[in-house]
This record gives sequence, C-alpha cells and structure tokens, in this order.
Amino acid sequence: MSNPLISVLMPVHAFTPFTTAAVSSVLAQSHCNLELVIVGKEDIDDLLAKLPKDNRIRGFAREAPGVIGASNTGLKQCMGEYIARMDSDDLCHPDRLTVQLEFAQSLDKLTLIGSRVEIFSDEHVIGDGNRRYEQWLNSLTMPEEIKLASFIELALPNPSLFAHKDFWTKMHGYRERGWPEDYDLILRTWLAGIPMAKPEGTLLRWREHPNRLTRTDQRYSRQAFIQAKAWALTQKAAKLGLHAGRRVWICGTGRNARYWHDALIENDVTVAGFVELDSAKEKRQKRHLPVITYTQLEQQRTNELIVTAVSNPSARTALYSWCMERDYINGVDFIMGG
Repeated sequence: MSNPLISVLMPVHAFTPFTTAAVSSVLAQSHCNLELVIVGKEDIDDLLAKLPKDNRIRGFAREAPGVIGASNTGLKQCMGEYIARMDSDDLCHPDRLTVQLEFAQSLDKLTLIGSRVEIFSDEHVIGDGNRRYEQWLNSLTMPEEIKLASFIELALPNPSLFAHKDFWTKMHGYRERGWPEDYDLILRTWLAGIPMAKPEGTLLRWREHPNRLTRTDQRYSRQAFIQAKAWALTQKAAKLGLHAGRRVWICGTGRNARYWHDALIENDVTVAGFVELDSAKEKRQKRHLPVITYTQLEQQRTNELIVTAVSNPSARTALYSWCMERDYINGVDFIMGG
C-alpha cells in the first residue's frame, strides 16, 4: 500500500509453525488500512514465499544482527502514521488495531499504548506464575498505575505496543545495553515522562513456548532486568537524587536484593544496608552492610530512597502497605522494585 495509516512491524528470526497464524491475524484486522513490515535475515525472499500472499506485506532483510537490528531496520521502513509491534508467534484480536487507533487518537500524540493480554499455549497448561503475571499486567491500564509499576515487571508487553511515529522517532527505536530491549524502551519512556496506557479489552494472545527469547536469551535473566532498573533509577531524569548522592535502603536479603545491591553499586550509588523482618539473629550483615529491621528503618531513615527487592506478590503487597501507612510517597520515598 502506498499510504497506510498503520504499519505493523514484525521481526521474524525464523519461520515456525506459529508464523503463518501470526501474520494471518494481522491481515485479518478489522482496520485494513495497514501494511505489515516483515523483517528477517538474508533469506527474506524465502521467508516471504512461505507466508500468505497479500500486497500489504513488505519484506526486508535486517541491517544488523538480532531482534534489535531487525526491529530498528523495520522502524526505518514503516510508512504508516502509527506503528504497532507484533511478534511472529503471537495472535492479534481482530479489532486490536481499530481499538488501539481510536484510543491513541483520544490521547497525547506521544503516548505509548499497550494492551491487555491472554497468555496461552498449544503445548501445555499455563502455570500459576504466568497467570498471576497476566492478572497483574491486565490490572494496569492508566498512566499513573503503569508508571508506578514500571520497576516491578514489564507492564507493557512488546508485541502489544502501538504509538504514533513521532514516539518511535523521539525514542530512537530500540538499543542494545545487555538487558531486554523492550524493557529498556519502557524505562526510557518512563524517564522521558511519556505517558503509557492501555485501552479496554484483551487485544493480544501472547504465546508461551520453550523457544521464546525470554527463556533462551541471557539478556532476559532476572539479574539483567535489575541492572536495567538500577540504571534507570540513577539517571538524573528519574528525579530521585541518586545521581547526586542520595543513599538507598534495600528491602529484602535474598537473591533479588543482592542483584539490586550490585547493580546500584555499579551505578555509583551508596547502599546504606538491607531491611528484613525482625529476627532473633543479631549483628547480621549482607554484602558487608548492616541488615536492620523495619522498626529500625523507620527510626533511622532520613531521606534515603527505599527500594523493595522482593518478588513474592503477598510480600510485595505487605511492603507497599507498610510504606503507605507511614505516608511514604510511591515514586518519591520508595520504589516498588520487584
């Protein structure tokens, strides 16, 4: 199409049994003024030959390696006023683009839009952990909710993203930092003060399978996610003062807390110590720093930032309540860090 309103960008690492279904779900959208930009490896012609024939499909070989290279190649080729991301193993609801377009046109031009999702698999039963994540994801729709939850987990799944081309230009696409490129984009959006939101309805079926990058790429490890979070919190644009010497107390003493400590230290932040539930043990230390109780934290804290480093949902809820009961401000006095 010579003048599509929406470009759907789909990087394809390799053709799989899921690819045709993903492509077909885009071509079957109720909004048809679109182009589907497929970005593959050097064998792009072979890939296109396996896909449904439709003059709205345009194919390109990636200009740099990996999903980041493919995504940025595609962003340069997209002709639409709006650009939507899509993965080659997921499925769009037939009204996804119609709903996201109408939602986008009602908001600020730079707003980054996602969607509620359904996590599914043709191969196995979806576990309780994924169902909790799905429920948490879908509970976050308003900009302030998403903003305050951005350091817990990825609140806008990459294949659900939709935004005006001006957003993608402003953010300079995706970048390689050794952690997930999609989470990096969300954190940079947060730093830029750009709102993020979701319309009503579940618009993406997000496929779970063993070969997802999230399961095979070291950049998607929990440690890498925390390194990304620590980097973002320490930027001047975060307005938290960590770049200017503000110290941090870390709530938790487990693996996540260790990752947070190490990542903050790498970003030249002083960690005051760790906070844990009351214990019979005395003079405990972690990373050669004191481990204090929450009662002691309340007594000792001056202006230090509190970063929670627990992944258990009930423990995270209890920590949030503890902070709110003391009139601590989310995003100012404490960060729910996951």
